[in-house]
Amino acid sequence: MATRTGQLRTEPLGTENTSRYGDPVAVVREVTRCFGATVILDAVNLTIHRGEFVALLGRSGSGKSTLLRALAGLDHGVEGAGDLFVTRDVSVVFQDSRLLPWARVLDNVTLGLTGGGSAQRGSAVLADVGLPGRERAWPYELSGGEQQRVALARSLVRDPALLLADEPFGALDALTRIRMHGLLQDLCAKYRPGVLLVTHDVDEAVALADRVLVLDGGRFVADRQLDFTEGGERTYRNPQFVAHREALLDALGVRG
Repeated sequence: MATRTGQLRTEPLGTENTSRYGDPVAVVREVTRCFGATVILDAVNLTIHRGEFVALLGRSGSGKSTLLRALAGLDHGVEGAGDLFVTRDVSVVFQDSRLLPWARVLDNVTLGLTGGGSAQRGSAVLADVGLPGRERAWPYELSGGEQQRVALARSLVRDPALLLADEPFGALDALTRIRMHGLLQDLCAKYRPGVLLVTHDVDEAVALADRVLVLDGGRFVADRQLDFTEGGERTYRNPQFVAHREALLDALGVRG
């Protein structure tokens, strides 16, 4: 199994997608992952482009987080025929904000940054996530939603080409999740990373993604492009939202 980073090349996109998305930032070709005799990923294929928001749905144990960890370089047991190409500029956001409790907010955001201007860059990104002036706060002084905003700031401070998000809003209450959805949409519009969001929430996937994949039995059983009429709301009031939701629930084996 070859895992490589750097400049990526893949087959040409169609005309419509060429104008919408940038270059590939992750390319998965026939990748397999086994744990003992259990096949978790079965020769999967996936390409994510800069500016493309991909959501990944599936039951617990379907391999969603395994695929994300492989793309993040956190799973060195990926094996089998195939290749995994990933840009060097990757950031990861987890369900737990994973902030260092002994470091102030700005130090958490700029962790690992070097060179002049790190503090200014960190402050600017904190403002982007709605936390201006909180640089000197301690993590314990923040709410759960605010801690996750800091985690998002930390993931974006290096302007990543690929953002991997493993159920980043799963521990938040419903109202905070809705607010975080809007924030993530605004951040992605500004920074334009390629995004892979792992989630159990069909509504979250339809609300945020350009494209939704369903993983089952180690393979993708659905790959749905979410096309909405220009200006159409991504809410239950929109019949297109409902149609996408029902199709994805069917793919998951759940009747809407």
